[in-house]
Amino acid sequence: MLRFTNEQELAVNAAREGFNQTQTALAANHRDIVGNASVIPLDAWRRIDQRTVQIQRDVLGVFNRLARANYTPVGIGDLVNYFPKVSDSGEVHVSMDGRSEGKADQALVTYEGTPVPIFDAYARFGWRQMAVMQKAPSGIDTTTIANNVRKIAERMENMALNGESGISVAGTQIYGLRNFPLRNTAVTGVTLQGATGANWLAVFQALIFQLLGDNNFGRVTVFMNYTDYTYADINEFAAGYPKTILQRLSEIKGIAEIIPVSRLPADELIGISDIDTSDWGTVLNAMPLVTRPKARHNPEDDYTFGTMAAAATQLKSDFDGRCAIAHLTKV
Repeated sequence: MLRFTNEQELAVNAAREGFNQTQTALAANHRDIVGNASVIPLDAWRRIDQRTVQIQRDVLGVFNRLARANYTPVGIGDLVNYFPKVSDSGEVHVSMDGRSEGKADQALVTYEGTPVPIFDAYARFGWRQMAVMQKAPSGIDTTTIANNVRKIAERMENMALNGESGISVAGTQIYGLRNFPLRNTAVTGVTLQGATGANWLAVFQALIFQLLGDNNFGRVTVFMNYTDYTYADINEFAAGYPKTILQRLSEIKGIAEIIPVSRLPADELIGISDIDTSDWGTVLNAMPLVTRPKARHNPEDDYTFGTMAAAATQLKSDFDGRCAIAHLTKV
């Protein structure tokens, strides 16, 4: 998952501490039975943050692996992040005296951009509801906040796979692994559940060859549907063979890891060559998934907690259109 930069961490802590300072000052001048002004204790924030981490680990199968491989901090004011695509250049001369005059060459550079959207959702509690919750042993209702966390996490995972078609800034768009225009694609015609071990091996071979054909020679990280993964994990590669399909596939030297993904359709595979380099792209990080309180200025105002994230998958190809991503489908 995305890590907080020092600046992001300070901003979140300042928002939470500022809220408590406001409520302390409000409580000092409040004598009416109607309304209240309660601070949010550190223990409550810890429960919210721990639950946020648990949900991300559960939901963000693809997004987390991409973020762990490579992420780029950007400012919250950066609506679009641009990256250069640089052509090949330079000429090498080989001689015995070193007196050759090389051609003075210069690379061509183009720029492509990716918008950085904000995902947000809000949980709202009345002042009396908050007073009732604080009398209970568990304190603040973290379940309602967790619902918003999960919805945002699901949308971020969908972005990693399918992009965000509703976001377009100055002609730039957010693409996912399944719809990036320059990804390598192939059709297998194979229904993986029920396929033989040899069929599975042929599909993985096709995935690797798609990447090799685009000059990607690193080991491949494979994302596959969770049910397909379970089938391969349970069924033997061939009758009497002492290993399962998944074990045999994992033995391929060109495969770095096989990751089950709940939101990838059945019979699809996505492969990324050398995922721990930046050749495939990066995850733009303007703010990791976090919950902050909104300011309240009167004892009868609602308590509002905003859950937000500002991030985008930025998928790349080189100047000649070569890409480290391959996508195989049944049809």
